[in-house]
Amino acid sequence: MKIGVIHLGRRGSGGPISIELATHLSKKTKVFAFISEYSECITAWEQTDLPLEKVRTYRSTIQAFISYLNNVRFRMISKQIRCYKPDVLLFPMFFTWNPFLQRHLQDIPAVIAIHDPIPHPGLSGFVFRYLEDWSIQLADRYLLFSRIFESDLHKRGAQPEAIDYVPTGALSYYQRYSSSEGKCQSNITNLLFLGRITAYKGLDVLLDAYGEVSKRHPVRLSIIGEGNLRPYETALSELVNLEIVNHWIKDVEIDNYLRNADIVLLPYTQTSQSGVLDLAAAYGRPVIATKVGGIPEQIKDGETGLLIDSDSTAQLVNAIEQLLLDPEYASRLGNNLQKDYAENRNWDTIAEIVLNACQKAVNGRNLSKK
Repeated sequence: MKIGVIHLGRRGSGGPISIELATHLSKKTKVFAFISEYSECITAWEQTDLPLEKVRTYRSTIQAFISYLNNVRFRMISKQIRCYKPDVLLFPMFFTWNPFLQRHLQDIPAVIAIHDPIPHPGLSGFVFRYLEDWSIQLADRYLLFSRIFESDLHKRGAQPEAIDYVPTGALSYYQRYSSSEGKCQSNITNLLFLGRITAYKGLDVLLDAYGEVSKRHPVRLSIIGEGNLRPYETALSELVNLEIVNHWIKDVEIDNYLRNADIVLLPYTQTSQSGVLDLAAAYGRPVIATKVGGIPEQIKDGETGLLIDSDSTAQLVNAIEQLLLDPEYASRLGNNLQKDYAENRNWDTIAEIVLNACQKAVNGRNLSKK
């Protein structure tokens, strides 16, 4: 069986996830990949030795909307994909071009990964939902990363028997392609909040909790990620020992922040699953997260991390102080998380599940032809 891995996104965790999947699948079957010419991961892709095609995509919202009207472009890319004679197409991350390509390649089975069964709100979320719903309608099978969202995926048109559950894997990609030389030694504990800053990330609760903790312990809070910080300006102005990096974090920067983190904080009020948690697992960092979305499927409370209620400043304060006062326990949580991912969520296991899903998609098409 030959699998065509199609990932045309430029940045974010989709690239590393796609590389991990493609390289581990290539140990088991034939694989080729189509990627964006603008991908942050392009050097890493070129080092995989996989058959590779680079596609010029878009770099802005305006370019994106214009591109949707270029049917000739989609037909040309689809023709290039056909030249590789794939048995099945794998889309590891949603990209807005996916349904357009699926439409032109409907005779080839398609397996798509659904990372956000409940799309994010806002105008961009509406557009993404419309296009992803179209992609769902055209797909043969679906990869879901949190079982709790099965019913939500059913509501969007996915048949229950066509869904395959796939655990998320540790994102060690950033360690392999980093020039960092190790953790900076410090007598102060570094708390890390990493990722896009939006209302559902619970930053307001984190700032309240940090304000209390910092009065009693030598700590620093690193807030790393792009997004609107204006709603938090007053709270931020009253805090000490802050590191704020308020822009898109490139792949080459991420390793440094994880290496120098002592505790990773995910105070979300809602989410699907967390790629930041997958990063923490790769680095063996202890995690404090909320019991929302698929996070309880990624963490065993008290064993591989600490789970608290969302919107609870008191619980977040208590959890942070518990790890500050017992660094051996904190270290054990981080090590257990790393071990759990290595034993139960490793990329060979994930690739085997995905390979089986691809085979089922091919078999399903063959049966429908009889």
